[in-house]
Amino acid sequence: MTETLVLPAFAGRAGAGSRPALPMDYFGQRLRAPADLVRLEDLRLSFRAFLRQAGAPADEISHWELVFAEAATNAVIHGSRNDPRREIEVAWSAGDGKVCLEVGDTGPGLQPGQILAGLPLDPLQTSGRGLYLIQQTCDRVEQWQGPAGFRLVMWRTVAGVSAPGGSSEALLQSALAEISQCYESLAAFYRLGDALIAAARLPEFFKQTVGDIAKVVPHDRLSIHFQPGLQSELRDELAQLPFYAPAFPLDNLAERVLRSGNETVWQQAVEIAPDPIWGGYECGFCVPLRAGGLTLGALTLARKRQPYLVASELSTVRTYADLFGIALANANHALVRDREQQALREIEIAATMQNDLLPLPASAALGGGRAIVRRRNARTVAGDYVDICPMPDGGLMLAMVDVMGKGMSAALFAGMVRTALRMHCDIGQPVGRLLEDLNRVLCRQTGELTLFATCALVYLSPRRDRALIVNAGHCPVLWLGPGVHGPSREIAPSGPPLGLYPDIHYLVEEQALATGDQLVMVTDGLYEWETNLDAVGAWKRLADLLRARRAEGGEAFWEAIQQRIRAANPHETDPRDDQTLLVWECRD
Repeated sequence: MTETLVLPAFAGRAGAGSRPALPMDYFGQRLRAPADLVRLEDLRLSFRAFLRQAGAPADEISHWELVFAEAATNAVIHGSRNDPRREIEVAWSAGDGKVCLEVGDTGPGLQPGQILAGLPLDPLQTSGRGLYLIQQTCDRVEQWQGPAGFRLVMWRTVAGVSAPGGSSEALLQSALAEISQCYESLAAFYRLGDALIAAARLPEFFKQTVGDIAKVVPHDRLSIHFQPGLQSELRDELAQLPFYAPAFPLDNLAERVLRSGNETVWQQAVEIAPDPIWGGYECGFCVPLRAGGLTLGALTLARKRQPYLVASELSTVRTYADLFGIALANANHALVRDREQQALREIEIAATMQNDLLPLPASAALGGGRAIVRRRNARTVAGDYVDICPMPDGGLMLAMVDVMGKGMSAALFAGMVRTALRMHCDIGQPVGRLLEDLNRVLCRQTGELTLFATCALVYLSPRRDRALIVNAGHCPVLWLGPGVHGPSREIAPSGPPLGLYPDIHYLVEEQALATGDQLVMVTDGLYEWETNLDAVGAWKRLADLLRARRAEGGEAFWEAIQQRIRAANPHETDPRDDQTLLVWECRD
């Protein structure tokens, strides 16, 4: 908050000489700010505007800006240790042909005689020149120290400088004007909050709010850039705004602010002259739109001529920019949440489809044996599909399919595989030809899409005394003979997965079956959870476990596998991939 007032004399103990009281016709300002180098720009702009108002010529303003920069920077860095929790105070006054600048901080101040120091002896030394420049530029320099901290007071004679208006009436009018501007800004912020709540769409809020900015900070041009990282739907809506600035590469100023996240202020046309868009504007301000530590856009506001932007106007624009950033972040996050909700709904639909189109066959006693089926679903819908299909000749077709991918596409493709498989089983084709026809159908249906499925089929003869096994890119089918140390056999893939190459021939292997034999079919989710091993090593560990537990039967297989998985992943409540097991036990 800027105070416009007649400066009183400070009470305190002078470090060098006694301090004279200012005449009552002096006019000045006193401001406090956090000890932050970024905030010094506001103070400098206010000081420069004050000097212009007091009638100081351009060369004198340049001298004073140098003095201000050195003194204020020292106060922030050395006096307040660059700690924004502390404050610095600056005050300036003009009248009777003199200008006075005071800079105070909470630090211990200078050592005796330090203000009279010359240039550093070491030309490469990065500090120590500021006090020398202040001493050489000013007519008189004082230092004041007290319990509250340190204050540096600098005087310089400037011909033609006087209190604006030369009367207390001008002072009163200036104070009233500032109070009026504060009320206007406060009213605009209330309207901004109402608009944010009432606006059905973000572009409506921006349009209304930009109109409010013009009422409190007059300008000739305003434009807003938005970062490419915003959701595309939001950017498309904002692109309809009249002040939307799509030609980003041409706006060098906005590009710098978006990349750095730091605001830029100019108060003379020469400061911005190289910019192809803003070079013709006498003064302006480009401020980032930020929220949650991210820069979401940049707002640029400019005037072609005086009055120059003052600190209160810059503060107003910053507040609007902050609220713009919050509104952008909220709208962007809402779109992200909607998309996530849509994805969750799709997963729910896919799960329903998986349950409806890919039902888990019940474990049951069938002629000549018993089937045990178990499945544990992952967090996301996958395409594991297990089936037991009766054949026209009285045989059974055991199928284990694992579709590439997860989610809706995997569920749809798995449903397509099930339909085609059931149709071919109804025809009663031999298992080898059935798999090859199924592959050709899937290749035609998927076309250029990269979709495929691994598949293992086991045809059980009507008497259940032999099995014909064919494997298309799936993990091996395991045959276990009776007895604790009985024989075993792995039927590995004889060709690639289904849906990739239409003219593939798959090898059919035969296995004789007898009472006590078991056929085990799994999906890779039951062994590829072992990330420290390759797929071959992980499969070998699973096969060894099944061989060791063969006497206990299919239910024991499932419990033993799940126990291993829980022991290795105690904090994992859901599997990373679907886990499916089908065991056929030969019985009399």
